[in-house]
Amino acid sequence: MDEMTTSFPIISNRYQIFSTIATGGMAVVYSAQDLMLERKVALKVLKKELSGDQAFQNKFRAEARASAKLIHPNIITTFDFGFDGDRLYIVMEFIDGTDLKNIINNHTNGLALPQALKFIRQAASGLAYAHKSGYVHCDIKPQNMLVSRNDVLKITDFGIARALDTISRDERYDVVWGSPFYFSPEQASGMAPSPATDVYSLGVIAFELLTGKLPFISDESAQLAEMHRTKPAPSLRALRAEIPEKLDSLVQKCLSKQPQDRFPTGSELVSELNAFEQTSKPPVARPTVQPVQRPAKPRSVQPVQPRKGLLDNLPRNPKFITVILSIIALIMVGGLIPFYLYIIFSINR
Repeated sequence: MDEMTTSFPIISNRYQIFSTIATGGMAVVYSAQDLMLERKVALKVLKKELSGDQAFQNKFRAEARASAKLIHPNIITTFDFGFDGDRLYIVMEFIDGTDLKNIINNHTNGLALPQALKFIRQAASGLAYAHKSGYVHCDIKPQNMLVSRNDVLKITDFGIARALDTISRDERYDVVWGSPFYFSPEQASGMAPSPATDVYSLGVIAFELLTGKLPFISDESAQLAEMHRTKPAPSLRALRAEIPEKLDSLVQKCLSKQPQDRFPTGSELVSELNAFEQTSKPPVARPTVQPVQRPAKPRSVQPVQPRKGLLDNLPRNPKFITVILSIIALIMVGGLIPFYLYIIFSINR
């Protein structure tokens, strides 16, 4: 166990350390409790070889004070910083999750496109805010991006990377970063960083998220730096055919060797990502509205009118009908009288 967690020490009479979260080249991160505000925090304690450098101490304080002003959903909030004994420390919000590098390592062939784009967009949004605030991170890598359990990505270590400018590049390679897998060509050449520097490093992360592989790999820092300066990045589609051509071009632009050929800041990258996602969405199928079938009105059937007879036109008074029938009967009987007479005469003959 780390020496600082054996007896749960209290830093600056305020932060009680409970356990080690992670150990890196330049610092150890602890889970701690802010005894004054009664909240859980992440306490990053820098290693002695950095804390003992007076120039680094001065730059660290200035940068930590400035980075504490960066308040954004995709940037770790800095609460406090200080010097306790012989160690510099910085207090940040606690994230219950893991770093982006662990997530990449668990997806050897790359993340699903929607998930990878979600992380890239969140990182670009955090950088866009920092760049608008006049800040360049200088050390963008997945180890400096924490992802919470609900997939919210937050960039950490703003300020620390800039303070590292006070120590030599060789010392940075050997003590702090190790092999510079995410270095921009201008950083590899010892030039001053710019917002486009962060864009390049994020392009390397995007390449890794989408393919599960780094664009440039070497065991030697000098050779890796030379590859970043001179060797073109491979096509993403050559490694993963399902990646859209437009997305491949977008990442390739981030990985351009010259800063002026990249997106100048994170804001332009966010805009391009949003435009890509809008055009790549399948059209929303509108439901087909079936016309309402109204029941046909029944055709009115006219009853067949019987043909009217002679008597149908007569008034319907019962007495009148009786009289008429009587007259008709008399006429019929009267019409038979000549017939009877003819019969009688014929017999008498």
